[in-house]
Amino acid sequence: MKPRRHIFLIGFSGSGKSTLGRVLATKLEYRFIDLDAVIEEYARQSVSEVFAKKGEAAFRRLEKAQLERVLGSTRIQVIALGGGAFESADIRRIARCNGVTIFLNCSQRELYRRLRNVGNRPLLEVKPRPNETPTQAKMRRIRHLFKKRLANYRTADLILSTTGKSVAQSAGRLVQLLMGLL
Repeated sequence: MKPRRHIFLIGFSGSGKSTLGRVLATKLEYRFIDLDAVIEEYARQSVSEVFAKKGEAAFRRLEKAQLERVLGSTRIQVIALGGGAFESADIRRIARCNGVTIFLNCSQRELYRRLRNVGNRPLLEVKPRPNETPTQAKMRRIRHLFKKRLANYRTADLILSTTGKSVAQSAGRLVQLLMGLL
């Protein structure tokens, strides 16, 4: 038995939304959508470029519009939302009305490990304070954003920890959780 609703993966950058989403979609024989990739294709710019040229507010409006467009499909989809998407009450409402929301939780230490050499996350670009290393600055930013977003992430229908787990382990557990819910 397969779920008959869209599956929305939410969580911080680096939590595994895109990687796990592709595997989950394959297992369920659904289409996979990475909303950031959809936005980049539509805007013909990277997420970083949209942030730099138009600002976060414009990016969030674009994010909502592209999510609504993607949901116009008649196919059931696994949709990886951007790390900050669930801060929007509109996006939370849209996701809840159209499917199951799953928070991929990951420890901040592991998020840093996964993101330390990634340069395409505009909200993680931060200048070190005096007497602070770049590593400390990035960890500070991860802690701040994670704490700010956590309450909204926790409103998801399901929560799955990806800390210390392989993609295969997480995907298998996710399928079990979904079958129990739907």
